[in-house]
Amino acid sequence: MKDIGSVALFTIFAAFIAFFIFDSDDSTGSGISGTYEQGSYDSLPEEPSRGEIEETLENQSFTSVENMMEETFPQLDTVQTDRGRAEIYMTSEFNLREVEDLIVEEVPPEETGDRQGDKQALIYDEEFVILKESEEEAGLVLIEVAEKEFVRNNYSPSFFDGMLAYALLNQAFGTNDWRNSQRNRCQNAGGCYGGYTMYGGNGGSFRGSSNRGGGPGAGK
Repeated sequence: MKDIGSVALFTIFAAFIAFFIFDSDDSTGSGISGTYEQGSYDSLPEEPSRGEIEETLENQSFTSVENMMEETFPQLDTVQTDRGRAEIYMTSEFNLREVEDLIVEEVPPEETGDRQGDKQALIYDEEFVILKESEEEAGLVLIEVAEKEFVRNNYSPSFFDGMLAYALLNQAFGTNDWRNSQRNRCQNAGGCYGGYTMYGGNGGSFRGSSNRGGGPGAGK
């Protein structure tokens, strides 16, 4: 009886350890992962003052929009998928219109979208810059520098309604009918990316990671 009791106790202990090993696996879903660990944004990345940022812009020249972001604004997160990558930067020193003006003046885009309330899109040769007011943090502007592959394969077409003509998007992606083909794919997938959200997905099957920053939020 003593041996049976020892075996039972060992079995329970082994099952307990196995549960924690498998439960700790970071399952992100949909091939999406963020960079930072889950947590609140009580402490955002430290940002230079408005004056310091303006001085940097005045005293430096930039070879690309990525270079400008790296040298000017703090990085908040990275979104990596099996269909492209996006880097997320942030600022609370400038509003969305001001950020757009700064970027366009320093590194002129190939195409500038029509600003739609709390969001804007700029098209460059190899990437999109998507500006969006944070839904979670008042006064915070999110700056997403996304590879064209990421935008083409992950974004919901409706995100660009009224902002960029679909002819421009077709040209950027080298396709004839991106809107309809992507819309069908999004419907079959149960939703697509609707812009970065700080605390995870908003529902649907296309969700962000469990990491800090949350990855993509679902868009319709």
